[in-house]
Amino acid sequence: MPLAHVSTSPALAHTSLDLSTPSNNQSIEFMPTELSTTFDEDLIEIEGEVVNTLELQSADGTNYLLSTAKIAGPVVSAKVGDGDYPAGSYLLKFRVVSADGHPVSGEISFSTQSATTIGAMPSEPVTTSYVPEPVDSSTNTLLFILGGLMLLVGILFGIKGKRGTWRK
Repeated sequence: MPLAHVSTSPALAHTSLDLSTPSNNQSIEFMPTELSTTFDEDLIEIEGEVVNTLELQSADGTNYLLSTAKIAGPVVSAKVGDGDYPAGSYLLKFRVVSADGHPVSGEISFSTQSATTIGAMPSEPVTTSYVPEPVDSSTNTLLFILGGLMLLVGILFGIKGKRGTWRK
């Protein structure tokens, strides 16, 4: 009986993008405060090195600030930096390293319909009001009583000083 030779080779598939927020070619009302990409397998992190990145760029080539990318399994996310974001087209560029060690890069195109300002204004107006401290009436009463007593003593001594002696 002849022997059959079966050869298996490892799959050459690399990780791929499953979804993103915003999604590719999506038109959204405002710039989101956080951008994320999700891949079909976990991503690796190397301590002390930045191997997974997200970058935000407008159609005219302006680069916008994002926080350092955070990795949670297959998800890479970053907060959008404070600033003004005009309505228009944007590219979310990503470069990640999958669990198999291969780098994967790409970009997601999306657009915003309205200009957005992130982080410039507080979410609720700050109001301040002056509330006067209540006056402690017991302190004022005590001062009036002491003042009245001192006045009475002064009058009595003034009368005694004119006559020289107290009458009995």
